[in-house]
Amino acid sequence: MDEATLKKIILLMMERDALDSLIFEQTFQKRIISKFKDLSKNQPMVIKIIGMEGEIMPSTIGKYTGMEKSSLTRMVDDLEKKGMVFRKTDPEDRRKVLVSLTEKGLECYNYSNQIIDELLKHVDEKDTEDYVQSLETMVRILRKAASQQAKCI
Repeated sequence: MDEATLKKIILLMMERDALDSLIFEQTFQKRIISKFKDLSKNQPMVIKIIGMEGEIMPSTIGKYTGMEKSSLTRMVDDLEKKGMVFRKTDPEDRRKVLVSLTEKGLECYNYSNQIIDELLKHVDEKDTEDYVQSLETMVRILRKAASQQAKCI
């Protein structure tokens, strides 16, 4: 890869991260945490993931968040104590645990959807399609890079 392309990739990644931080961390998370005061920084996004999936294994949450099993266990324990989630045994495989939202968790999830709708209300359908396609491409490329990195370690 030539130096100009590498520089462009790095600068675009940095700008993407800065914009993502502005929109989702500084706006989305702050608004949720101001309404649901007992949530920590990463918990709103975990609630969002559980809400989208309905029932989910903690390991799948880890896939989406990059969190390790021990950290996820502590987070799910904390969310359960706060009345946001509950665990149940998977009826098809008793060795597996599924996490779901409680009524309070659903309230938080629905509120997070309202915030995202507000944040993205000025984005048209074409931009949304382009964004989804770009994300799919980025994830595909990053999975390749991660796969190669794992082979080198």
